[in-house]
Amino acid sequence: MDDRPAIAFIGAGRVAGMLARAFADLGYPVPAVASRSPESAQRVASLVPDCRAVSPQDAADAAEVVFITTSDGAVADVAASVAWRAGQGVVHCSGALTCEPLAPARAAGANVGSWHPFQTFGGETTLAGVTFGIEADGDLLAFLERLASEVGGYPLRVPAQARALYHAASVFSCGYLTTLLGEARTLWTRAGLPPEQAFQAITRIASSTLANIERFGAETALTGPTSRGDSGTVRLHLDSVKSVAPELLPLYREICLRSVELARQAGRPVAGMDLRPLFDEYDEGGAGS
Repeated sequence: MDDRPAIAFIGAGRVAGMLARAFADLGYPVPAVASRSPESAQRVASLVPDCRAVSPQDAADAAEVVFITTSDGAVADVAASVAWRAGQGVVHCSGALTCEPLAPARAAGANVGSWHPFQTFGGETTLAGVTFGIEADGDLLAFLERLASEVGGYPLRVPAQARALYHAASVFSCGYLTTLLGEARTLWTRAGLPPEQAFQAITRIASSTLANIERFGAETALTGPTSRGDSGTVRLHLDSVKSVAPELLPLYREICLRSVELARQAGRPVAGMDLRPLFDEYDEGGAGS
């Protein structure tokens, strides 16, 4: 493989646009991009020099390495619809999928791989500091690891059997975190506090928490009543949540229990704290009803 092989894209969403710019800035030729939407392909092509919006087959023919940046459900169809060539690199960017959907490319003699940015792509996003989950054949593995380092990221080999859990971890860190903060807003507004100030307050404390986790680790950064064995405050929370947002009781319960376990791992003074009898009272409709 050349030191700076030409890289094309099939799929023209936000990931393709960001990667195309990043690769071009590093000196990689990006000659072609394809998409079911000609407008999307043209938009991505316009972001880098000497790039054309073409058909998927023409994109594959134009490059030594092809990134399939479609939705997960379309990866196998793209792989089966293109005539690949021996020695070519064919890479998808899914976190959950193994390389199995790329079997038609492998059967044609191509090296196949997965190069997944452990990152969310909304608004302004940078690849610097991002971990890249990588699985690949032959020389393609070393190339993808080098590429992750060149964009300022950290390569991580993720074997096929670990990919689903690896991706679940990414969803916990991003999508489900968003859901959790959304439910924090629910409690804020149902307490009668100004809705327009909810995310100003919530995102500030969340950002501080994430900074502490990055610096000290989750066990040390853990705060809240379960981190100090304060079952009285937990009871106050349960009473209030049951009163205004009973649908959130199961979520609060599970997070509390997991927090106690995290506190125990950190050696916090919660060894004798057992919240299950307290939660059972609320599950049975006793306290707070």
